[in-house]
Amino acid sequence: MLYRVAYVLQHPLGGPLRLSFQNVLRLFVLHPLAPMLAPLIRLADAAYRAGVPLMSDRAFDRLARLAPNALPPLTTLLSLDCPPDPTDWLSRNPGPYTIQLKADGVSVNCIYEDGAFIRAHLRSGRDCTDAALRAGVLLALPGRPSGTVEIRCEAMALSEYQPEGAAPVSRNAVAAALRRRGLVDPADVRLSLLAFDLDGIDGITTQRQALSWLSCCGFATLECLSAETADDVLTIFASFCRSQDDLPFPCDGLVVKLDSKIRQRQLGADSRAPRWAISLKP
Repeated sequence: MLYRVAYVLQHPLGGPLRLSFQNVLRLFVLHPLAPMLAPLIRLADAAYRAGVPLMSDRAFDRLARLAPNALPPLTTLLSLDCPPDPTDWLSRNPGPYTIQLKADGVSVNCIYEDGAFIRAHLRSGRDCTDAALRAGVLLALPGRPSGTVEIRCEAMALSEYQPEGAAPVSRNAVAAALRRRGLVDPADVRLSLLAFDLDGIDGITTQRQALSWLSCCGFATLECLSAETADDVLTIFASFCRSQDDLPFPCDGLVVKLDSKIRQRQLGADSRAPRWAISLKP
């Protein structure tokens, strides 16, 4: 049974007209007024956040699927600065630090509402929900935390999941697979999502707590190390440079973050990169 859309239009002959989901499709998709679909979605989203929903959740989800780029991403996925000499940043931002491998994949943001997965987008804001589902994204968070939770991941094609003897899948091929729609990829690129950060969970005050929470939920995560001082960071980086070629996936460096989420929020970000993290590359 089709849900009723609570969006009310004024009937040409007078009086309000309540449209079923099917009629909304006819009006906004099959009709020359199809460009109005995106404004309708944005209007319904704003009304929902204001506490006066115009349609049922299921009807809204169906409409949003038809124009996935109508809604802006909740969080902009930023790049990382890669200073040639990290000692200045380390001296200005004393530890403790969390250090992770910098997987050479494609950034994906997975959005959950009240614990349920609803969509995913790339750094550009482009929808990649179908690709996230193909990659086996977790459909429900344990405990169903209320509100919006964002899980930031790196999409990769891990060699262990590719056919034996197949050539490594390039980053460009991963990006193309993320843009393809449908629950079956005709190019048969098997994607994996490696979670590295989150936002929206109360009580998490450090980066290590965030990674531990993700791992307990069932997300695959990248190994992390702790460092207290700048010297510790440089020692770990030197060790990475010696063993980089032995890793089972493409990795072009390390990501160094301030471990404290409170300090991360205090430092914030500029238009391109966060001030609380840098990348180190050989």
